[in-house]
Amino acid sequence: MNHPQSAKATDLPEGRLAIDWERTDGVVVYSLTAHALAAMDRHKWIESQKAGQDLGDAVVSDWLERFWKGWTRSKLMEHFYGWRCWGAFDEHDFGLLNRSSVEHHVHHDVLEQVATILAEGGENLDVINWALSTELPLDEILWLLDRIDINAKRHRLLTDHIRLFIERA
Repeated sequence: MNHPQSAKATDLPEGRLAIDWERTDGVVVYSLTAHALAAMDRHKWIESQKAGQDLGDAVVSDWLERFWKGWTRSKLMEHFYGWRCWGAFDEHDFGLLNRSSVEHHVHHDVLEQVATILAEGGENLDVINWALSTELPLDEILWLLDRIDINAKRHRLLTDHIRLFIERA
């Protein structure tokens, strides 16, 4: 899995937004909601251009259905790796996958494969099935999945953020 070692605001199509802020240690904390709204607006503009007319807010629902899950999953993985800090996720999870305490429990190659599965939209069960098929010890995989806790984070995102998009439409 080839990823940049650090992410820059210029890597985002909309760059750094006014609502993004900088911590005292120099790490920029990005607003998941504001950047998602920018992505939705971009999607609305592109689809309206293709159609030759303003498609309105129906395109916002289209973006939510087609892209929300994968988009937020990619932002969560950026946060876990410490490439970009997203304010919607737990501050203590920032850089989790680059900590020596994690590598102490899970070999780097295994960590990379689990991250790849999750980044590509896989679920915990996909990770467990992969581990079983490669005959890896489940203890370290389950330990890692517990630390990542992707299902709880997804639930939190859905309850805390998606209503903001629905209210906007």
